[in-house]
Amino acid sequence: MIVLETHLPGKRGFFQKLKPHLEGLGFHIAGKNNKREGCFDGILTSQGGKRLYLSLPYQVIQEEHDQPSVQIEFGRPLIIKHAVHSDLNSFQQNDWKLAGEQAVQQIINHIDNNL
Repeated sequence: MIVLETHLPGKRGFFQKLKPHLEGLGFHIAGKNNKREGCFDGILTSQGGKRLYLSLPYQVIQEEHDQPSVQIEFGRPLIIKHAVHSDLNSFQQNDWKLAGEQAVQQIINHIDNNL
């Protein structure tokens, strides 16, 4: 797991506006059905049996996800590795950290410009 240093933590947006945009970028809501927090996960890269996921955790500021006025606040984004046969030495942290930070910056730009 790599914790990314970005400007995403603390960014807020309306759940119903963010969800379609993030789904269009290949993200989906992951984890348990929790009304207070969750995360959007998307595949950053996939090669062979290895996948790197970009995870965008968030917390709900209000109770219900399906209300148009509900806002979420993002936490620190993460890169999570999933591999059938994990070899941590072959995991190029700096290269993927940069790729993850660039992907997050695109999402921040969308939030800042459209929401």
